[in-house]
Amino acid sequence: MSAITLRIPDAMDKALRDAAASAPSLNDYIVKALRRQMTIDAARQLAPIEPLDLGGEGDAL
Repeated sequence: MSAITLRIPDAMDKALRDAAASAPSLNDYIVKALRRQMTIDAARQLAPIEPLDLGGEGDAL
């Protein structure tokens, strides 16, 4: 696991806290958002690659 430091601009603080109101914590909300963004970024990098022949493994991208 790696630690990161995130600086939230004052202008975004209230909106971010409001968005995270239903999450267990602000930290949890930010970690989930970061994971989603990392998944999207990885998918964008994989998208241009030729389709994978998974040989019936049951996986598809």
